[in-house]
Amino acid sequence: MTFAGNLTNNSVIKNYKSVLLFSNILTITILLFFILFNYNNSPKIVYVDNIKLFDNFNMTKELKNSGEKEFNLKKMAVDSLYTKLQSPEISPSQKKLVMQQFVQQKEELEQFNQYFAAEQSSKIWARIKSYASEFSKENKYQLIIGSENKINVLFADEKIDVTNDLLTYINKKYEGLK
Repeated sequence: MTFAGNLTNNSVIKNYKSVLLFSNILTITILLFFILFNYNNSPKIVYVDNIKLFDNFNMTKELKNSGEKEFNLKKMAVDSLYTKLQSPEISPSQKKLVMQQFVQQKEELEQFNQYFAAEQSSKIWARIKSYASEFSKENKYQLIIGSENKINVLFADEKIDVTNDLLTYINKKYEGLK
């Protein structure tokens, strides 16, 4: 082989090495972008403690207070009738009438308690879900799992517990601060 032949082979080898180096760098760069892109677009899943969220939501506290006032008024009326029933001065005919009123008002009190709890809980959860949807969009969460003391969740890293963050958000939203 001549000197010109060796020079051509060396040039080809250098060009080949340059192309190989460039293609390796390009491949690694593409892989890094792919990994970073997929990492940032991976689903963001978090969880909250439903009980803590519900009990500490300001709307729950307000509705509970208003419900307790109404409940206490109705309970006082039932207690008053019970006291009348215990009175030795009440005639048998009056006792029968008071007993009917007592039974009716006691049933109404129980119905009020059941209805109020169910109705208000439904309203509260609807509001929480609405606010949680907005919270999810703002924080780019794709899924918020609600669990009662982690009973339905077999494992969850504490780092993804956003109960306090969501609670702060919904209370500010409810108070009109956000």
